[in-house]
Amino acid sequence: MDINSIPALEPPENVEPNFVNPPTLMRAVIGTSVTVLTLSFLFVFARMFVKIHIVRDHHIEDWLSYFALAGLATYTAILIYIENYGFARHQWDVSVAQFMHIMYYLSVLYCIYSPVTMAAKLSVLFQIKRIFTTGARDIVYWVIIASIVANSIFYTGLFFSYVFQCWPRERIWDMNVPGNCISATSSNLVSGILNLISDIEALLLPAWAIWHLKMSIKQKLAAFAVFGVGSIACFIGSVGIYLRVEVLEKSDFTWICTQAALLVISEICIVIIVGCLPMLPRLYHYQRRRSRSGAISADKGSLKNDSHEPSSLAQSNRSSGTRDNMKKHNTLGGSLAKYMSPGVTAGITTLATRTSDEEQFELRDYAAYVGQASGSNRSVNRTEGIWKTTVVEQTSSTS
Repeated sequence: MDINSIPALEPPENVEPNFVNPPTLMRAVIGTSVTVLTLSFLFVFARMFVKIHIVRDHHIEDWLSYFALAGLATYTAILIYIENYGFARHQWDVSVAQFMHIMYYLSVLYCIYSPVTMAAKLSVLFQIKRIFTTGARDIVYWVIIASIVANSIFYTGLFFSYVFQCWPRERIWDMNVPGNCISATSSNLVSGILNLISDIEALLLPAWAIWHLKMSIKQKLAAFAVFGVGSIACFIGSVGIYLRVEVLEKSDFTWICTQAALLVISEICIVIIVGCLPMLPRLYHYQRRRSRSGAISADKGSLKNDSHEPSSLAQSNRSSGTRDNMKKHNTLGGSLAKYMSPGVTAGITTLATRTSDEEQFELRDYAAYVGQASGSNRSVNRTEGIWKTTVVEQTSSTS
């Protein structure tokens, strides 16, 4: 028997196997993969920029996020390969030889899935722990610790269940090899249910922690919006369970499992993004502060240029107006000395030379941070007022 010409599944009535140009889900595979990888890389790179150039410090959740991104890229690359090889087709359009090759790499994907998803979930949980339990070991702290332990145990056990799905492992892709196996489809259904529970927990946990903070309702809702994107992962997990049930009830494994795989990479992407979202306010305020510093520098340069006579006027009055110009210059210097007191000068220096390391942002301190930002605005306005007063005095002295 030539396994290259035998379909891996008996086709439905009035349907002929098509190994040459069959219906395929490759467009959906490519579109989803490109979108998932693009969004994941953008958010993780934003996180990396904040950690390297602004905070200048890394924690365990950051390394877990980087590991999850690398694992997601590896998972997606292997998925695209087997999809193009035939996994994106109906199973009756795949030969037995192709199906065996696909099952080999699919077993590799199953083993990659657990550590990648665990890293993404733990990155979010450690992020929640750092934000809401700094210096306090209350009930919120212990609930988060219990969630970290539970997710670690679950995904570690799931990893070993995939590694030892069949013994010997060759039986996974070659049923002619003698050995024993556990039901992969049943394991996938159980893992999908537990994974959905984990997604719901990762959504409700920060909501519960935020509710216990001493903030206004508006501030609580704004803080929860950072983690509210996790609700998309819950929806994706629910659809994934439905597809896993479909695999149990229907025999077209490749077609249905392809759709489930696309949901898997989408779910991992959402979890990675949720872990990166708390970094975005830091990046926003960093860029905003740099823009303000640039505006202050530009205004200082404009003031410096405006404080001198135009060159044509200076040349025309060179012989008769030298002493008058020196007097005006001294008047301007006196005006600056009068208005720019030591306190004001120190405030301007602090604003201009403030480094990114001094920025402290946590969701539980968001109200205080907004207050500091408002103080910075007042300093800028005060500085602009000084400059305007100086220019007015200069004009008055000139007239």
